[in-house]
Amino acid sequence: MSRSRLFCLLVPALIGVALFAPVLQGDFVYDDRSLISLNPTMQDWSVLGKAFTTPYWELVDESRFGSGFYRPLGAATLGTLWQLGSGSPGVFHFASLLLHAACAAAVASLGLALGWRKSMAAAAGILFAVHGSHAEPVAWISGIPELLATLFCLLGLRGLALGQSLRTALWLLAAMLCKEVAIGVWLLAMAITLLRPKTRTTAALAGAKLSTKESSRWTTFSALSAAALAVYGLRCLAFDSPTAGFDRVNTFHGLVQSEQITLSFSLIGRYLAFLVWPWPHMPFRPLGLSDAASAERLWIGIAGGLVSLIALGVWLRQRKNTTLLFALGLLFAGLIPVMNTQALGQYPFEERFLYLPSAGFVLLLVVLLQRLPKQSWAWSAIALLAVSHAYSAHSGSKHWKNEEALFGWARTVEPNAVTGHIEYGRLMLEKAQSANDELERNRFTDHALNAYQESLAVDPDLYFVTSVEREKGNLGLGDALYLEQDYAGAEAVYRRTVDHYKFSPIGYLGLANCRAQIAIGHGQTGHVELANSVMADALILFESALQQDEHLESAVLGKASALLSLGRNEEALESFERALLMNPALEAALFGKANTLVSLGRLDQAQNFATGIFSQQPTNLEAALLLLDVQMQMNRMDLAIRTLDYFLEQAPGHPQRDMVQQTVDELRRMQSNEPLGPPR
Repeated sequence: MSRSRLFCLLVPALIGVALFAPVLQGDFVYDDRSLISLNPTMQDWSVLGKAFTTPYWELVDESRFGSGFYRPLGAATLGTLWQLGSGSPGVFHFASLLLHAACAAAVASLGLALGWRKSMAAAAGILFAVHGSHAEPVAWISGIPELLATLFCLLGLRGLALGQSLRTALWLLAAMLCKEVAIGVWLLAMAITLLRPKTRTTAALAGAKLSTKESSRWTTFSALSAAALAVYGLRCLAFDSPTAGFDRVNTFHGLVQSEQITLSFSLIGRYLAFLVWPWPHMPFRPLGLSDAASAERLWIGIAGGLVSLIALGVWLRQRKNTTLLFALGLLFAGLIPVMNTQALGQYPFEERFLYLPSAGFVLLLVVLLQRLPKQSWAWSAIALLAVSHAYSAHSGSKHWKNEEALFGWARTVEPNAVTGHIEYGRLMLEKAQSANDELERNRFTDHALNAYQESLAVDPDLYFVTSVEREKGNLGLGDALYLEQDYAGAEAVYRRTVDHYKFSPIGYLGLANCRAQIAIGHGQTGHVELANSVMADALILFESALQQDEHLESAVLGKASALLSLGRNEEALESFERALLMNPALEAALFGKANTLVSLGRLDQAQNFATGIFSQQPTNLEAALLLLDVQMQMNRMDLAIRTLDYFLEQAPGHPQRDMVQQTVDELRRMQSNEPLGPPR
């Protein structure tokens, strides 16, 4: 490779790396959590095999059977990155950065394969590297399959431009196994193969040097057909259906057929506009359902449809123009998925969907700018576009650094999108539960309460809101009230939720927890019979939650605690052991089992079990006190003293060290029959 050619490829790649380098400081956000950081399947090498036999989102949760996505290479890449980086988000972001750089270089390489001058090819690569629509897919770890699919699509089209049939088919096969958007590029490759001039190959038109093993049109057609059959076969295997998952409805928007068509073409219009002017950025754009929104969508749809028809006409009439075949074709091939409204999801307009089409856009743009009367005008326009798009990309990507920044921003820029409110509320609840200071905990809880209330304030008659999101909003509101110890208010919210959503295991769990806390309150005020009655209600609700989801760990634990409170100790022990089978490290179940053994009078077993807990957690004061209690009940004061001495040795900086030392001193006095001194 000549130095000038290397320079042409390297400059766009380096600019892309420099622009998006700040994403290396990013964390796991939004879908990254469920897909990667909280997903045991993705954290095991076995995912490399499972990814090829399981639909994409079923790798997260088998209940997500409605999704028709199949991305084995994307999932395998994410699983491999987890292993290579030991779960560090920085490794994923570094991979995103490298993939984006490779895509920018691939755009320039495609330009060269089309016979462009090196300066033109480099300009296209640079515009792609800085395009404003790339903020989301490059900054978001879950966008890695998008980057992979785009890279393989560009390499496949480069192979097609050079007449390399086998490489074209293999690259596009890999692309279709990364993300479904590549299917549109496969269709483009088939169309170019069948419609290009018969006498000369595309590569020859471009002036490219061909190998002696140049493939014929039908060889390319056969290779592409084989790639498609391979993808179809794998999808049939994964979905266990001859429809290969293409019939699955990802989200039902409640629109009639004419409205769905209007929506598709309006999305094409909006996507084309965003390619030209990528501003403003926002992570969630709700689908408007009001009359005003429908009218606006109708006119944008008409415009999008007209542009699409004109583009198709130009593409068909200018078949001898290689650049138009590839650039204009790639632009619209990448938008083909928006025609399938069944798979658009809750938010039909997503910036990451423009990553692949933007490659065709920049190729087309550079060609058009080169036709200006003066070359200086063209380069001035390219420079101006590069600077403005770079600013847009930087402004959009900085919000993806962490979840608090992302969802706080989302709530500000689009208050009618429920996801931003719900996820921000979830984040605030997590902070509240981990806070040690009561004032800080209350502050986080108030933020969560406000966020969930705002999510429920979004009018579903004006904006599309899924039943799942509405249920999450109600459950989150109940969780916030529960954390504020407003058990009556939380109970009312959970009750409305389970009455409306008949299948809501989390709702029944929340309701059961409220009843259990109310029962504890009655017990503390001396109303034992009332406490037992309410706890019996809680037990029934815990069982209802488990009937709907037998793997709900918190419900198993809650049921065990309720049984213990009601004196049904043998049943409680069985439930605690079941919880430990589900999660051997579940601390509440460990302590619960030990206390149940004490209640049953099995002190030897309790001591052995408590000793095992303490040996695993020698700096855990609660574990030390549990073992101490068992030993005191067994009249083993010598062992009790040794337990606390060992704790003090292992945790010299514990904040309650003085209290523990005082307890040790008192026990030694008791052991030596010395009179107790005044309290300290």
